[in-house]
Parts: sequence; C-alpha cells; structure tokens
Amino acid sequence: MPQKSLLLFSLSPYKNQRWFEYLHIISLILITTQWQGPGRAPRPGPSLVAADLVDLCGRTRQADGLLLRSHSASRRFYFVAPDTDCGLWVRAAAPGDRIRLQFRFFLVYSLTPPSVPSPALNASAPPPTDPCAPGSYLQLYEGPPGTPRPLGAPLCGLTIPAPVTTSGDLLGLRLVTRGRQPRVDFVGEVTSFRLGSCGAYFPCWNGRCIPLSLVCDRWGMDNCGDGSDQASWPPANCGDCEFKSIPATSSRVTWASDLTSLCASVQFSSVAQFNSATPWTAACQASPS
Repeated sequence: MPQKSLLLFSLSPYKNQRWFEYLHIISLILITTQWQGPGRAPRPGPSLVAADLVDLCGRTRQADGLLLRSHSASRRFYFVAPDTDCGLWVRAAAPGDRIRLQFRFFLVYSLTPPSVPSPALNASAPPPTDPCAPGSYLQLYEGPPGTPRPLGAPLCGLTIPAPVTTSGDLLGLRLVTRGRQPRVDFVGEVTSFRLGSCGAYFPCWNGRCIPLSLVCDRWGMDNCGDGSDQASWPPANCGDCEFKSIPATSSRVTWASDLTSLCASVQFSSVAQFNSATPWTAACQASPS
C-alpha cells in the first residue's frame, strides 16, 4: 500500500514588547505512516493490472479491471506486424457482473491497404458492410467465445470510440491488421461492474457498483464512468494525504507565510487548509508522488 508522510508541527507563539507576531518552531517531526483514512477504499491490489492484447492472444483473462494496451510499447511505438488476427476474452470479476470498456487513446489503421479488385465500369457495387475495409480494425464482441455476438461495428481510425458495455460477463476483442503498413496503438480501461445493490462494491454516483480494488487506483482510471471513484471527497477520498489541522496562536499573516515557506522547504505543497476561526489552523499537504 502506498505510504504517506505526515509533517507534524508543534508550534507556540512568543510575545515581544509590542505584539504577537512571530512563530517559533519548537520541534519538527517527520513521520512516515501507511494511510488508511476513515472511509477510504483500499488501494488496488492484483485485481487491477495492466495487460497487452497481442501478448494474450487466444486467452481469457478474469479481473476486476484492466488497463488494456494494444502492445507493450504502446504510446511509444506503433504495433506494425502485418496479417495479425489476435483475440482476447475478458471475464468480469463475478457472475452477474457486466463489463464496460472505454478508450483513453485509439489509433488503428493501415497506411497501405490491401489491393481490392476494381469493379466493372457498368457494375453497381453495394456499399461495403465493413466500414474499416480494407484497412486494419478492432472488433468487440460479447457472449461466450464459441458463439460471440458483435458489439457494434468494427472500430478503426484516429477517433476515440464511445464507451461500450456488455449485457453479460464476457467481453471479446479481436485485432486484425491488413495491408503492408498497419499502424495500431490503443489504451483502454476495462471495468467489471454491477447494477442494483452494491453490497461490498463501491457505489458510483451514476448507480454503477465497482470492486473496491478499482477505487483510487494508481493509474487514475475512471472506472465508474463519472469520476466518482477518483474523487478527493467521500466516499472515495482519493486525496494523496490526509489533511491534518495543527492549532497555533499567532498573527494570521506571519503564520501563513512561515508555514508556507516551511512546507516548501521539505518538498511538501504549501498550506493545504486554512481556517479563519480562532485559533488558526493549517496543514502541510504531501505533494503527489
């Protein structure tokens, strides 16, 4: 589980002949603790993993969630292997769950498509049923591998497709490269979810329920689809550190200024919380790692 540093200050003012103005730091203690704040969902375990489609051809993978890439060098180099026909099935975390797929990045096409015979001049050619013909494409399916049902039309081009959801617990992906210069690179977020009573699952704002391992994940995946599993407020509480109020009695200007400088000196962000009530309260907030 990720760790968090809490910077605790024991502070007391001192009074000179004219006014309370300055801050005296009696002690500075740096404590490293594991964080499991009240109501905080656990950080992701092995149920949320990264996977590469071309490395899992012909397999079925079950997980709470996947950060699914086209290949291991995604976002650095294209996948360019010609004549690829690779399929992967993803099974939801539990029976009765469904699967949602949304793409962060999507690029599937061919620079040089395969040659297609030209129709006779007087022939009436019907419109192609494959919108990606004759280039490369990604086809989504639902249902069991033996009798898959296409989940929408083949996907191709440079535009990020709309999110898709299955009606059951299986999602299939089939990548086909055609032509001499295929260009493939995509990153998708695969999420197991359920509707109705959440039980031990995390309740999203939009009514979906997702496994707790997907909440506040290290990749910032929007598994709920509405951002609620990555929010810094309840019920997710995904802030990088717990706010800790430290009381002090001093001039507001001097207190805020000195604390800001001190936080910065130890590579913490500046004042994270400032309360105008008396006594003044503030805290250093750990910078995201």
